Amino acid sequence: MAEKHHTHEEFIKWLVEGHLPLAIPIFKKHGIISYSLFITPASLNGALKEKFEKIRPTWDFADFDCSLEYTIPDVETIQKVMADPDWPAALKDHEEWLDASKALLSLGYHVPYLLETGEVVNLPK
Repeated sequence: MAEKHHTHEEFIKWLVEGHLPLAIPIFKKHGIISYSLFITPASLNGALKEKFEKIRPTWDFADFDCSLEYTIPDVETIQKVMADPDWPAALKDHEEWLDASKALLSLGYHVPYLLETGEVVNLPK
């Protein structure tokens, strides 16, 4: 999540226009297959929370600006990115923009069931 002195819009702008142009070449160099942002503005999460807080009072709602998703061939790929001599430049000023101590990481795999084309896949027959 962006630090409180930056707006959501300013944070996303820094991420997309400042960080990613430096990071994407490093990702490609080390074999990251894909990278995407799932942007979660407060306006959408607030509306979602308002609609569901009475129906599902135990549910929690995202309190962060975005989540990042990497598709990688192996865990070592992330280690290679972080060890790349150009990586510190890609992180320039990141401490001004995000609180890395609140990062939440997970490792798993993606299984699609409904494609953008409307096709249903991977369900048992």
